Amino acid sequence: MKLSGFLVGGLIGAAATVYVSRKQPGAVAWAAHAVSDVCSSVARKSVSKIMRKSMREDASAFSPKHSDDTAVKSEAAWEQIETIVNSDPSLKREAEKIKAESSAIAH
Repeated sequence: MKLSGFLVGGLIGAAATVYVSRKQPGAVAWAAHAVSDVCSSVARKSVSKIMRKSMREDASAFSPKHSDDTAVKSEAAWEQIETIVNSDPSLKREAEKIKAESSAIAH
């Protein structure tokens, strides 16, 4: 849009406002109130939409991510734990004691 078109439109709008305010003094106040209501409604909806989006992003950031290699990673982690436990005899005895206690409780 050209600047001259914007200025001419502004002048026409101002002239129309003056004309309407002289014919019906309450119309300008009513129009200003209506515009204010529309603007606040738009603002409320925008804020609500941003908040919903933000909450969804926060929730998705904390949710577990599933991938195809989850089972492989889990298996590798358990193997590493088993290697650590087997490398220390006192730790191995403690782990076997815990396993025996938990299997006794389960039966």
